[in-house]
Amino acid sequence: MEEAINDLKAPFSGSVTEDQEYSRTIPDPVHRLYTGDNLPVLKYLLAEIPQGVKLIYIDPPYNTGSILNYRDRFSVPCKKTPPLKKNTDLDGWVTNPATDHSPWMSFMFPRLAIARQLLRPDGVIFTSIDDREFPRLKLLMDWIMGEKNHVGTIVWRKKVVRGRGNRHIIPQTEYILCYARDVSMLPPFREPLTDDMIDSYTKKDASGPYKEIPLAKSGTAHSPRPNLVYPITAPDGSTIHCPTHQWRWSEKTFLERQNEIIFRKTRKGVWRVLTKQYLETVDGLRFRTPTSLYDKVTTTDGTRELRSISGTGNFDFPKPSRLIRDLISWATTTPPAPTKPEIILDFFAGTAPTAQAVIDLNREDQRRRICYLVQNRIELPETTDKILELAKIRIQKSREGSPEDPDRQDFPEGFRLYHYFPPASREGS
Repeated sequence: MEEAINDLKAPFSGSVTEDQEYSRTIPDPVHRLYTGDNLPVLKYLLAEIPQGVKLIYIDPPYNTGSILNYRDRFSVPCKKTPPLKKNTDLDGWVTNPATDHSPWMSFMFPRLAIARQLLRPDGVIFTSIDDREFPRLKLLMDWIMGEKNHVGTIVWRKKVVRGRGNRHIIPQTEYILCYARDVSMLPPFREPLTDDMIDSYTKKDASGPYKEIPLAKSGTAHSPRPNLVYPITAPDGSTIHCPTHQWRWSEKTFLERQNEIIFRKTRKGVWRVLTKQYLETVDGLRFRTPTSLYDKVTTTDGTRELRSISGTGNFDFPKPSRLIRDLISWATTTPPAPTKPEIILDFFAGTAPTAQAVIDLNREDQRRRICYLVQNRIELPETTDKILELAKIRIQKSREGSPEDPDRQDFPEGFRLYHYFPPASREGS
């Protein structure tokens, strides 16, 4: 950990140079793609966009030993220690770990710490991980971001087929840890209603489509609020007591919104109190709160997507851009402030699914989120260059959009390309 703290404290060194040949051919270069070690690039961005990032999504190395464009096995064998003195009470209960995970944690710590500094006060970070390093990542994020700022953990069902290679439990899920810079400043997440949900608004009055829902609050009682427990007078003069632990509305709200109240008797002659829930609100079409289970796309979709864009799918479990697009949409549904552009950052960019997600989402809702990507160039230049080319192809294809849609609005959304060079290297070397 001392080495990780030193890495964090070390000032930025080296240089960042724009690739003029690439950038001059790109119209409307509003986004940025950086190549190089992401730690110094993050330090460089601290001076460029301090506390300017609305959302970070990263898919860091899972410590599996596979090599793409960065080293992905950080565990080292634990040092052998003398056997513990035999204790019959504990014998067989305690085992020594097979590997030391601290190198992976030391790799992640300074990057996550700087990521926090880059976030706006109302910013949020999503981090993908599997169950191998989930416990360590959760501890790191709690430490760096603060336990109170843990928004939630999303369980992503990445496979729907059973697969092979495991005798006991076939892994089908991964996790996405979500933390706010300051959870009290983070607006609520929202996602569009499904078609089935919209279809459930079958009734209509002068205010628009609506559906009826009980005024009585469902669910388990947790310290009922006194202002939500009160008697209601039925149309026949009888008294209606809340059949659950409390009403959804206070008595004041109930009296103010009488035009939305419906009384209906059951076959047994019991009065029910219902309210009208309108499909449209003052803020537009009603939204819903996302759940912690995500199963809309899988890694198969990611492979298919990459193959359709570049002609190759020879990468393990690429993230589908739809997954990232949905995460971004949850946290950027409120109107952006004119002086605060919504910057989306991914500093483990890979083949740039985040770029595709941002461009597709901008086209869909006519907003202008700005994407910053960092593409590592640490090991195996030939592999790194291949991934960089795939990222460029994905970006170009995403910018071209869907030609078959005649009503789409064009968003050129060009990327400016920058290269980081460490102090000992020279440009072009």
